[in-house]
Amino acid sequence: MTHAPLHLTDSDFDAYAPEKSTSNAYSRPRLEVKQRALAWARGVITRLAELGITVDVHGSDEHPTLRNKKRVECQWVFFWRDAAAREELERLLDAGRSISAAIDDPSPYGRHAFLALRIASHGVEVCFAVHPEAKVDIDNLRARLAAKDAADGTGPTALAAELTAALRALPEQFAVGVGADRVAASAATPEAIEAMLERAAEGQVPLWIGWAVPREVALEHAEILDEQLEDALLALAPIYTLVAWSRQNDHIALDRRLEGIERERARTHAEASAQTEKWQAEQAAARERSLAEAKARGEAEGPRVSSLPFGFGARAGHGAPRKPSLDTLFKPSQKAEGDRDRRGGKPHEAKAPQAPAAPREREQTPAPPRVAPTPAASAPAPVASSNTSASAPTTMEKGARVRVLSGAFVDKIGIVGELDGRGGARVLLGLLSTRIEVTDLALVPEGRERPAIQSSHRRPTAPMPRKAR
Repeated sequence: MTHAPLHLTDSDFDAYAPEKSTSNAYSRPRLEVKQRALAWARGVITRLAELGITVDVHGSDEHPTLRNKKRVECQWVFFWRDAAAREELERLLDAGRSISAAIDDPSPYGRHAFLALRIASHGVEVCFAVHPEAKVDIDNLRARLAAKDAADGTGPTALAAELTAALRALPEQFAVGVGADRVAASAATPEAIEAMLERAAEGQVPLWIGWAVPREVALEHAEILDEQLEDALLALAPIYTLVAWSRQNDHIALDRRLEGIERERARTHAEASAQTEKWQAEQAAARERSLAEAKARGEAEGPRVSSLPFGFGARAGHGAPRKPSLDTLFKPSQKAEGDRDRRGGKPHEAKAPQAPAAPREREQTPAPPRVAPTPAASAPAPVASSNTSASAPTTMEKGARVRVLSGAFVDKIGIVGELDGRGGARVLLGLLSTRIEVTDLALVPEGRERPAIQSSHRRPTAPMPRKAR
């Protein structure tokens, strides 16, 4: 054995423990196992090719995905029919499959018979398996088992005997069964296999034929395990050849159905191509008619005189003015000469442009002398009117003007809003009102000419006069 070894260890089996199956933290060790298994599988492919069996190899996902239902409980390495054969069969397999079934089980491995290597936490196994969803392979197997002897119509034919002989040729460690219900492969009969297929269809589990190696045994014999697993897969190769459908192993006349499908596809493709060519021809004819009609309209209307100068959309020979040259550029036009002949005189000469008049100098007017501003006279002090005698209030009552003697509003002038009879007064201080003790208020004399509401504001001081420069 010259290919890469598998070399399974304790850590490899531990990576597929049930408690780690949904975690991405163990994707790295599982990926390493997958890479070693795929490298080991290349040697198996070479030996199968020597037997005339062409297969592709694929590995299951090492991290939780929809294909493994978000659980990585084992690592599969599949050996199944090549891509061309799978594509040929999937036209039939997908025809009767619902969208819900495809969403529920998006993995394609259940629709084909396959050989496989499986590594789980409890051990390693090699097997041949066929799922009930692999309808073509299941029907082919049923046809082989159901065939009767042509002589008396009771005994098995050579087809069924060929399968049972291949099962008896397997090593005694090999078993056949559905799920956990397994028997020795050498004891299997056509009737027992048919019963197993019925149980597989009811439980939607595959029919399994193979060899399972417990974890302890695999670790104890790790040095020879790689070669033993490879030989076991080669021993299952005849079972795969007899069960998996191929054109050489066709017991359900599927070859004729596939040929009919191919003919139908070719006919549909030819019809679509003919319709496409017809549409393209119609489009080309329509374009030709449109061009011919446009040309006919142009000839019927005649040449058009363009109003644009030469070189701006006008074409020579279609009413466009002649291109100017050195001979005609500085000569008077025919229209100007005709006008001169009709008037009997010379054409008006263009007046020479006059030079612009020199601008007149702006008259300098003497600026008026600047007069230094006189200091503003101070505002005269208001003279108290002789008839505004201040009347000093004598009692604290509602509406009286008062001055606050202490507190936060000291020296503020307010108006008494009301007296509470307990030695306090509500004083209005502009937009505010507060309760102040009467002992902290002093009456303010008020003149007749000043309104009471304005007496609470201080009089602004007169502005200082500005100094002259």
